[in-house]
Amino acid sequence: MAEDKKNLPAKRVGSGFLDKVRSSKAISATPKQEMLKRAIAYQERPRLLFAMDATASREACWNVAKEITGAMFEAVPGELDVALAYHSGGRLQEMTPFSPEARAFLDKVQAVRCSAGRTALNEILDKAAQAPRIKALIYIGDCFEEDPKEAVEIAQQLKLKGVRCFIFHDNSSQAQGYDTKSALAIFEQITRITGGAILPFDETSPDLVRELLSAIALYAAQGIKALQNQTKLLPAARLLLEQMK
Repeated sequence: MAEDKKNLPAKRVGSGFLDKVRSSKAISATPKQEMLKRAIAYQERPRLLFAMDATASREACWNVAKEITGAMFEAVPGELDVALAYHSGGRLQEMTPFSPEARAFLDKVQAVRCSAGRTALNEILDKAAQAPRIKALIYIGDCFEEDPKEAVEIAQQLKLKGVRCFIFHDNSSQAQGYDTKSALAIFEQITRITGGAILPFDETSPDLVRELLSAIALYAAQGIKALQNQTKLLPAARLLLEQMK
């Protein structure tokens, strides 16, 4: 009898049982795979840094500037992470963490107030040079009261990292005696070095400024080809391409 048991064929595990095991393994692996995919996608998301000069010279047009800025944050593409930076009182006041929730910055933009002091654009440029994955830096300002050589050096670093600078030059404060002409020269250098563009910040044409900001956000999210594909539907895209160095 014992000999007969030895010679009996081994019991085969039913294919149904094996299918269940395979299925359970697949189910347990799926959430991990999805989490990994999301983590990789988040690490690869392009970034845009939006920066503002909030010194006293810009106070006259500040309400318009905040309105236009808020409209840009509402129009930011969903695949883009955004951060907000501003300087006043002679220093960088804040640079927020990057976030996929652009609308979350609306209240923060409205809370920014102008205060007297020298500009601090170089500090913002330096922060941008240290942060990964930034595709575009937008800056709205009127004057430049810092070391131009330092600005050029940081601009060269930004170029190596593929960060284009788009500067909206607000010259409305010139009527109040502020020196906006010398700022234009350094702004042009920064944008030329980085392959960006110097653009007018015209408070009398807020719609054009909004469209240009949206076009820059589109570039940051999807690249030059996306801009080229939108030239018929978005006139600001064509204008931006013409201005990019």
